Amino acid sequence: MTIYLIRHGETDWNDKLLFQGHTDTKLNKNGKRQAKYIALELKSLKFDVIFSSDLKRAYETAKIIKKITKYKREIIRTDKLRERNYGSFEGKSYELLRHNKKDFDGEKDNQFFRRINNFFDFIIKKYKGKNIVIVTHGGVVRQIISRILNLRDYKIIRILNASISEVYYDEKYDKFFLLKLNSMAHLPKKERIKIHRHVIGV
Repeated sequence: MTIYLIRHGETDWNDKLLFQGHTDTKLNKNGKRQAKYIALELKSLKFDVIFSSDLKRAYETAKIIKKITKYKREIIRTDKLRERNYGSFEGKSYELLRHNKKDFDGEKDNQFFRRINNFFDFIIKKYKGKNIVIVTHGGVVRQIISRILNLRDYKIIRILNASISEVYYDEKYDKFFLLKLNSMAHLPKKERIKIHRHVIGV
């Protein structure tokens, strides 16, 4: 069983380094182009199911993947794959939260981790033996990766826009293997250089 973890393409708020969380931003022109590159990378792969966050930026990315790869089934769209809720910090800069952590009024760590872990467990159990594409958000991907690597702090991982991470699950031994992390090899060099500035996130 192989799981492809896709972070959505760029939005205007990504470009401005602003928190998005549950705010329903959409892909910008650059983000749509990035989604096409993701789709072309996936086109030669065999996958059985596409899951997507219900937020526009992820769902638009998933729809572009569906179109270019000629995936025939419906995309499974769910709020369980939403980004972390950042409360009143949504629409504000990353830097602001760094200096005002005591004022954070969004989704608590344990709430966010439980939501993502429970849904990932559901996918693993229900879709055994299937290859899965999950189109979602940076925080969601890094929590899944942190979970399978048994990391204590998911924030030590950075997941960049339009990146592909790949996980293999060995059902016989009940073990996960991280095959690819944050790959942007499918993007042009100019695009990769620009995206790297997002490493300053939270």
